[in-house]
Amino acid sequence: MPETVQFQQLIRRVRERDEDAARELTARYEKAILRVVRIHLRDPRMRRVIDSMDVCQSVLTSFFVRTALGEYELNTPEQLINLLTTITKNKVVNQVH
Repeated sequence: MPETVQFQQLIRRVRERDEDAARELTARYEKAILRVVRIHLRDPRMRRVIDSMDVCQSVLTSFFVRTALGEYELNTPEQLINLLTTITKNKVVNQVH
């Protein structure tokens, strides 16, 4: 089965609030989210105050809630990575303020 079809099935399952799908998506994309957090938290003082895992969990929670509500139309893994990167950057900025 092509990767795009598998991805779309995963997103459909996430939309349906399938816990296994949520775990699978988290396992696939958590490292990418953490990488974005660490890139944007360059200041060591900020790293002491803001926990990267807390930001990651907040990103995933927002994503799952809004996906279940039908707010995102995602067709490719690249679109998901771009979305998660944007959400992560916004969460880091909000935490810094």
